[in-house]
Amino acid sequence: MKANKNLSLLKLGGGLLTDKNQPYSLRKDIIRSSVRQIIEADEKIILIHGGGSFGHPLAKKYKVSGGLDKSIPNQVLGVAETHHSMIKFNNHIINNFLESNYPVLSIQPSSVFIRDSQVTYTNSLDVIKTALDLNIIPILYGDIILDRQGSFSIISGDQIILELCNNFTGYHISKVIFAMESDGLYIVDEIESENCKLVTECYADELDTLNLADLGQKIDVTGGIKSKLDIIKSVCKTKIPVQLINGLIEGNIYKSLKNQNINCTNILINE
Repeated sequence: MKANKNLSLLKLGGGLLTDKNQPYSLRKDIIRSSVRQIIEADEKIILIHGGGSFGHPLAKKYKVSGGLDKSIPNQVLGVAETHHSMIKFNNHIINNFLESNYPVLSIQPSSVFIRDSQVTYTNSLDVIKTALDLNIIPILYGDIILDRQGSFSIISGDQIILELCNNFTGYHISKVIFAMESDGLYIVDEIESENCKLVTECYADELDTLNLADLGQKIDVTGGIKSKLDIIKSVCKTKIPVQLINGLIEGNIYKSLKNQNINCTNILINE
């Protein structure tokens, strides 16, 4: 792995790696392809992945994101089950790297982050930096998060990215990459409203003015597309550009990590 102080944050969406309509399902070909491209790119990154069909069904069943509710049977047990399910999902991804003899390290977000009501705190990010210094890819994922007020909720992969953008030091985060199931953001065509076109480039402060097309994306328990756009705007406020790419297209992850041109949405920052 290259020794430099530039770093990319790569988020592999849970809906990309799993079939959200089928609990505990893996898109093994997509996982293998994504891992292979990351290894071939050989760039300094922190990898984050979503919950997909492992995290969302249990989080929804036990209403984990809403916090402690004693009227929900076995909710605290459900919190533990949700966390354990994400560990199992994460292990599949870890194993793909290790089978290719590539060093990665699973970092449990529930041990790194904690909340106090609405505020998220980082206990320490030193372990992530030290892993990077050792040329190990740290891998984080959507997880449960405990609350000092005696409760809990969910910290999504997108929220983890924002926390890293705000608090990670020692490396320069050059960009954030979201690998999804579409080429990026689409807007309704002003002339032919039944059609839509890809937004290839825009500034973060233009996101609220876009007439986004409905591509049938389902809202998940961590907020869906509106939540993602809010995160993206906050990331860009830290002066880090964002790229939305189609992870289903072979080579896109590699090209993005190598800063090669691809058909995607680039969200720029105002200088």
